[in-house]
Parts: sequence; C-alpha cells; structure tokens
Amino acid sequence: MIGKACGIHIFPGGKINCKGRIIVADEVMLYAKGILQIGDQFGINQYSRIVAHEKITIGHNVTIGQMVSILDHDHKYQMQEGQLKLDGYTTAPVTIGNNIWIGDKCTILKGVSIGDNVVIGANTLVHKDVPPGVVIGGSPFKILKKIEIL
Repeated sequence: MIGKACGIHIFPGGKINCKGRIIVADEVMLYAKGILQIGDQFGINQYSRIVAHEKITIGHNVTIGQMVSILDHDHKYQMQEGQLKLDGYTTAPVTIGNNIWIGDKCTILKGVSIGDNVVIGANTLVHKDVPPGVVIGGSPFKILKKIEIL
C-alpha cells in the first residue's frame, strides 16, 4: 500500500526491491540512485524519507515512525572563492536488521549497521553500529537497556 503524495524516485542504475507486504504512508520519500532493499512486514509513516545513493538494506518486521531520515551518504563540499560549493557525495551502506522499531524524528547516518530486535527511541541520532537486542535513545545515542527475548 502506498499513500498519497509520496515521492518514489528510481534513477538509472537504482532499484527498490520489496520482499513482501509494505505500507508507505502519505508524504513519504523513497529515493534510489543505488539499491534500496526492503523486507516483509515493513511500514513507514508520514514525512519520512529513505535516500539510497549506494545501498540500504532493511530487514523483516521493521516499523518506521514519522519524520525519520535514513541516509547512506553525506554531501562533499569545498570552499571556492569564499563560497561553499556542494560537490558530490561520500557513501557507505546502511543495514537495518529484523524486528526493529524506529521512533519519530530519528536520523540514521551512512555506514551504520543495526542488529536484530532493536527499539530506537524518538529523536535519536544513530551515527554508529547498534548491537542486537537493545533499546537506544539520545543524540548521539546511548544504550538504555537490553531487550529480554522470551
């Protein structure tokens, strides 16, 4: 299911692969210059965006809150004659495991790997790898507790 006013951009050489049921709410942006791989039982809420210049892999049973950004790139820049000029990108793949809940207004940056069974609290900046089975929160994040698997 894809909501209204979504921007789904697939550029030459880009791919979006979905493994099963996905729900994309209104006003979501999916952008693939590279590969965006999405597992089964995926949901993404309003105003969120996933931008894959290289590769973003998302596992099964992943729920993404509102206003979340998942990015596998940073902009390159340089100063020329006193002006800031944007000049391409640096990229690193992002991997998000299975059974993940990403709260509202989170940002996941390039090169990050998130293990299985993770809860990411609202407003969290994920700037480095996250081990499996934890709850994280903060900017930058801290591990708040371990999740007991029954």
